[in-house]
Amino acid sequence: MSKWLLYSSVLLAGMFVHHPTVFAMSAGQYYYFISDKCIPKGPQAPEERGVVTPDVLLFEVLPAGISDYMITVNTAALNNYNEEGQDYLTSLEQEQAYTAGLVTDNAKYTQHDFMLQREAIGLKELINVLNGFSQHQADKGYFYKKLLSVTNPAARFKAVTRVRLTDVAQVDKMYLSEYTSHYYLLDSQGSASDTPFIKVDHNKALRGNIHDTNSPYRIYTKHGVCGERWVP
Repeated sequence: MSKWLLYSSVLLAGMFVHHPTVFAMSAGQYYYFISDKCIPKGPQAPEERGVVTPDVLLFEVLPAGISDYMITVNTAALNNYNEEGQDYLTSLEQEQAYTAGLVTDNAKYTQHDFMLQREAIGLKELINVLNGFSQHQADKGYFYKKLLSVTNPAARFKAVTRVRLTDVAQVDKMYLSEYTSHYYLLDSQGSASDTPFIKVDHNKALRGNIHDTNSPYRIYTKHGVCGERWVP
């Protein structure tokens, strides 16, 4: 059994003990839907809606056993990442762990977390990974300036990448509320800092180019993006 399958089994067992109710998800492909947190916006007549809605696959939810799921994100839609960065994020999905759905503070909403990565990596590996991510961030010098502050070439980081979907009580829709990589600097004892040394918001990159700058619907992708399940 791989470390991730073992981790998933233990995690799910713990979740079932403390949260006996497991919240089901609708498996399928989820395409971009013009909305405000999955509340429909823009024209709703099928033909008019089709004209203004970009045809963008965001993610796919796959069943993976009893009360378990897997997620695949359309990393090819990360237009600002190079091919190596897209492939790297896709590779992290191979041994993911799913956290059974939990009710949020808003009792109508259910939160589903997919842990794609939780491991220690070295400085060289971190640099290589970041080189594949958003060129906008690279242009602004964010990665470069942060990495320059690392004076120990043997520094290590805890890498945590996850996807969070939120069911906001809209039929066949799921809100992509998080898709991030956090890198926490480890001290000499191997303990991670409380705040991430570098945070990469893949969600922002995924939704950034869905609408043109002058589109009236661009405002609805500012803080998140909703996927609607394709139903044949």
